[in-house]
Formats: sequence, structure tokens, C-alpha cells
Amino acid sequence: MPEGAADPAFCCTGCKAVFGLLREQGLERYYDLAGESVVPVADSSGERSDAWLEPILARSLEGEGAVCTLDLDVQGLHCAACVWLMDELFRRREGGSALTVNPALGKLRVSWQRGRFDPRAFLADVERFGYRFGPSRKRTVDGSRGLLLRLGITAALAMNVMLFSVAFYVGLAPQEERIYRLFTELSVWLSAAVVCIGGWPFFKSAWLSLRRGVLHLDLPIALGILLVFGTSLHQARGGRGLFYFDTLNTFTTLMLVGRWLQQRILDRNRRFLLEDGGADGILVRRREGDRLVAVRAPLVRAGDHLVAAPGDLVPVDAQALEAGSFSTDWITGEAEVREIPAGQRVPAGAFNAGRRAIALVADTDFEESPLPALLRTTAPRSSSTHARFWDRLSRIYVVAVLAIAALGLGVWWPMDPERALEVTAALLVVTCPCAIGIAIPLAYELAQSRLRKAGFFVRRQDLLDELPRVRKLLFDKTGTLTLGRLRLRETEGLTALAPELRDAAFDMASRSNHPVSRCLSEELARMGARFDADASVEELPGLGLQLVRGGHTFRLGRPAWAGADAADPASTVLSMDGAAVAAFRTEETLRVDARRELDALREQGLEVWLLSGDAPAKVAAVATRLGIDEELAKGALSPEAKAALVDELDEGDTLFLGDGVNDSLAFERATCAGTPAIDRPVVPGKADFFLLGEGIRPIREAISLSLRLRQVNRRLIAVAVAYNLLAVVVSLAGWMTPLRAAIVMPLSSIGILLFTLASLEGREPKMETNRMTEAWR
Repeated sequence: MPEGAADPAFCCTGCKAVFGLLREQGLERYYDLAGESVVPVADSSGERSDAWLEPILARSLEGEGAVCTLDLDVQGLHCAACVWLMDELFRRREGGSALTVNPALGKLRVSWQRGRFDPRAFLADVERFGYRFGPSRKRTVDGSRGLLLRLGITAALAMNVMLFSVAFYVGLAPQEERIYRLFTELSVWLSAAVVCIGGWPFFKSAWLSLRRGVLHLDLPIALGILLVFGTSLHQARGGRGLFYFDTLNTFTTLMLVGRWLQQRILDRNRRFLLEDGGADGILVRRREGDRLVAVRAPLVRAGDHLVAAPGDLVPVDAQALEAGSFSTDWITGEAEVREIPAGQRVPAGAFNAGRRAIALVADTDFEESPLPALLRTTAPRSSSTHARFWDRLSRIYVVAVLAIAALGLGVWWPMDPERALEVTAALLVVTCPCAIGIAIPLAYELAQSRLRKAGFFVRRQDLLDELPRVRKLLFDKTGTLTLGRLRLRETEGLTALAPELRDAAFDMASRSNHPVSRCLSEELARMGARFDADASVEELPGLGLQLVRGGHTFRLGRPAWAGADAADPASTVLSMDGAAVAAFRTEETLRVDARRELDALREQGLEVWLLSGDAPAKVAAVATRLGIDEELAKGALSPEAKAALVDELDEGDTLFLGDGVNDSLAFERATCAGTPAIDRPVVPGKADFFLLGEGIRPIREAISLSLRLRQVNRRLIAVAVAYNLLAVVVSLAGWMTPLRAAIVMPLSSIGILLFTLASLEGREPKMETNRMTEAWR
């Protein structure tokens, strides 16, 4: 159980909320289906804009057919239990025709009878369980799917060729003409199909690398496939059996397995999130005469009349036509909601944090807003150090293999040209880069699978190669080390209140969306405060809440307004008839394991920084609670200043964790960057990894596992070198026959795979979410 968590059975409030919803609606079978694959979920309690849905739904409702259809992307799908849950929620609603969920791609298609089904209500119902819907942008074809199709065909063909090969090894001779010719021709044609279908990714990669003047590991693989097939074809046409056809098919299949493993989990992690649409993916409601139309943010112009519904983003500086509550943490890092009265400016990047829509007038065109620079999409980063290492290894390996193959050809050619071709083919077969082509991808697959269970999702291919080099951890404050929620420093003030005062405070706090109000409301509800549905509460932006009841006036808000001039200006005061009766001080809620994990990271020799756009005093207070040195905590940083500081600190050893668009520029400067804010636009699309749950322990798990992975990779390379040296000696001596190659090559591959599995065995990352399953069972 993470330290500080509210309930010992759950890792975070998101998981607890989902468990409660499942139990409340009789959907407990979800845990039976999910088993151990349950991962942490995001807290879905906040308001979320649905402006993106309006134009899509309008298009679906066009036409006159009896059935409407809607195609959407889904965020958060990870197992069959997710599909079952959505299907069960859909089945319980009347008017639905069909629901098709594709967990492999993270897509959903819902069809319903016109006028008998509410798609908005269905989507909102599903989103309560931590999923998110968005426009259909995910591609239906990706690298791992194409490779999987090739792998399936290649494996099926290879198995047939191996069966035919058994006949030759046990004595099928040319004298048995009909069956001998049939088996030979079938093997030749099937092997040709394997070369064309399974070998194509390696041929393409080798050709592209040669065009760029680079020696890639796919070059000896491609040459080996072609040379072995050509030599085997020559031998078969000469009536001398199948030669290396079975080995060639096995080799090609194994290489495809490695290539597929490299892509599979990355594609899966990327599909977990919604596709980032950048600025074009942000929609805003604009008044056009008597109509309210959802338009893309880049189309907003100065003077446009906008309407920001709860959860909507304001894409440009705008004047508020009515008072409202706005959150600017995405831009400034300030955790508190700001009350903005009518006529005041609402900054670009603010979210409507209230419970009603607010009318605004745009001050500028979108192009003049500060958002475009922060929203721009950058090309995926790749570490130059990582690339240099693998490029150097590739060059050495390719040159060595080709030189040895040329040596074998040159030594044997004068004595026996056909024997020379056999020796060369054997060299290219038995020196295949199995460690790099199969075992290393498997090692990455195992590592990333373990991290997924811990709530750490990798999105960048070389991230696990970069993490061992990390020496500086740079954390944003709000939403990253804190949860963006407040908590009372002490509850004695509430406990000492008379029941009448507690009820009055609850009536006021429960009707406001301000963070302090939500904090007080939750605590008062736990104490049993009573709610009066007929109470008339007035909220005065920037001041507080007022309730008149039984001849008394109750106020909850700023000290000077409530009637306590001498109180701490940072506190919230409850007063009755102008006399203060209680004062409450709040502080930001830290992530459940933040202090413990930062201490552990410092003990490992890592330097921990706190960077924020929030006020320096607030940053210093949080730094003190987390044990971060004062000189390593910087506040009041603009996005540009934060990026400049990251640039100054980075020596190829920084990891940045942030959650807002104000962190976007810093993301681009750090060696690697991640986010826990998967429900925000833009930032997840730029991140190298993302976290689920309310803890940061997965970061330490990832760094530790990356160090172990680096050791495993080094051992695999050492084993591969030793094996290849032995294989070269045997082949050059002419002792490597087709039968021996057919046995040695698969055995060596299996052996190195078993070595990989044994090297990465150990305790799995602690999976707190499994306690949800245990809690139900």
C-alpha cells in the first residue's frame, strides 16, 4: 500500500472509484476476466469538455436511416475485461443496435436506433470507469500488425517445409522419383514464399541503409537469406536434396519474431492513449448568429463570441462577459482555481473549472495566442548516444560477418567451388545475429510488460537505454508531485464546531467548485454534516460564499470579507453574523508515495529538482515537505524559463516529469520526459512515457529495471560473440553440414532465449491494483 493513500485496499482514488462503481452496478465479473492484468486508472472525477463530440455526433445523426453509427477512439483499453465492461454497459441501455470494440487498436463503433438511444449518456457512463473517448484518429494499420501477419504466414509455411525435410533426413532418395520430386518442388516454392513474405522487411531495411551509406544489421540478414536460398535452390535443382531450406525458413521466422517483439508493446502503449490532434484537436464553441458551433481552435479570431462549457479550454486571451471559475494550472502551474469577475481577462490556456458555461469575447486571433508555440508537434526524439552505440555495433558485426564469409569463399573456392558456396552459406546461417535479432527484443518486451503492470508505459523505443544514464530528475509541482487537490492541515477546527455551524459550512462548500470548498465539503461529509436542498447560497467571485438562514448570515471565504481581519490571509474563514468562528488552512495533497520515493531516488545518487510556474513561496513549502533542497526548488518559471533551465542542467542525463502545456518546451530539452496527465491534450503525445495511478514509484522501478536490462544486453552480446567464434571455426573447417546447421541454429536460438528469460527473472514490480481483485474475491 503506498504511503499516504486514503484506503489500504487501493493504490489510488481512481481505482477505488472504479471498484465502487463496478460493485454498485453489479459488474464485479470484470475482475474475474481481468485477473492479474488490472492496471491503475486515472481519476475521472473532474469535468471534461465534450466539444469534440458535437460535430462528430451531428454527422452521425445526418440522414434518414433508422440506425445511426459513431466511430470513436478509446483511451485505456488493455484487456478482454475492458471489452466485456463496455459491452455490458451498452447492453443495459435500450435502443442500442450493436457495439464493436477493438482493443488491439483502441477503437469503438456504436450503432443505435434513431431516437431511442442517448449516445452522450452511454459515453459518459463508460468514462466514469476511467476510459476516455475521442475522435477517430488512430491508424488502423501499424508496424506490429503488418509484422504479425507476415510472421503468421511465414511460420505456417516454415512448419510445412520442416515436415518435408524430415523425409530427406530419414532417407528419401532421388530413386523414389515421384515423391522425391513432389517434396522438393513443394519445399522450393514454399521457401520462395517465405523469402518473399518474411524476408521483405529485412530486404527493405538493408536497401534503405545502403542508400544512406550505413551498414545495418539487416544487411547480413538479407544477404544470408538470399545467398542461402540461392545456394539451396542450386543444390535442389541438381538433385542433391533440400540443403538449407529448413534452416532458412526457421531463421527467417525467428528474425521476424524478434522484429515483431520490438514493435508490439510500443504500439500497444501508444494505442492506449488518444491520438494527439495538437491545435487542430482542440475545439471551442463559437456563437454564429443564433447557433453555437464547435470550431477548431486555429479558426478563432479576435472579436469572436465564445462559450466555455465546464471543462472547456479557452484557446486565446478573452474577456469574460460573466463571472466564472477558471483553472490556469495547465499554463502557469498554479493549483488554485481563480475567480474571474465579468469584464476581466481570461488568459489563454485556462480551463472552465466551474459548473456552468461562461460567455467570452476573444481578444486576439489564435495565431497571436501563446498556445501555438507550446502546442506544436515535434519529431520523435532519439538519443544520439544510443544511436551511436548500435550503429557502431552494427558496423563491426556486419563487416566481421561479411569478411569471414568472403574468407571462407576464398579459401574453399580453389579446392571445390560448390563446397565453397556451402561453407559460405553455412557461415551466414550459423552466425545469424540471434542475440540482437531475437533475445534482445525479448528482453525489452519482458521489461516493458513488467513496467506496464506497475503503471509505467513506454512510448519511445530507446527509452530504456536512456534511463541508466539519468542523474537529474526534474519534477513539475502541480499535478506531478502533487495531485492538484487540497487537504486540511488540521481538522480540529471542524471537529470543534457546533452541528448547526457544520451544516451551514457544508451547505455552502458543497455548492462550490472551488478547490478549498471541495476539500471542506469532503471532510464535512465524512463528519456527517447534513445537506439542506432548499438552502440559498450566493457565491461572490474572489470573496467567498454566503448563506442566510434563521436570521443569521454565514460566510465562508477570504478573512477580510468574512469578518476576521487578523486571520492569516492564506486561510479560509467561517463566520456567523460577521464574527469568525473557525479558520481553515489548506495545503496541496502530495502524491501518495512522493516523499518516500524521492528519498529513495536521492539515496541512489540522483539529484532531485522541483520546477514550477507557481508562486515561489508555495514551491518552497512543497519542497520542504518533500525534503528537496531550497536551491533545487525554483518557482515562478515561465514555460521559456523552465525550458532554459532544463537546457542548462541537461548533460544527456535529465528526466523531466510534467503535466501541463507550460512543460511542453521543457519536454523538448530534456533527455527523456514523461507525464502522469494522460487526460490532458498535447502533453501525452510529446511524452516518452506516461504513468497511471497516484504514485511515482514506477519511475524508480523503471530506472532500476533499465539498469538490469543493460546488464542483460551486455551478457547477451558476450554470449553471442563466443557462440559466433565457435560457429566460424566449425564452418571454416567444413564441418557444418545442412543437418548440423538445422539442429545447431534453432538450439542456439532457444538456448539464448532461455538465458534471457533466466536473466530477467525476479520479483515483479509491486502491483497495488491487484488488491482490487483480492478485495472483491
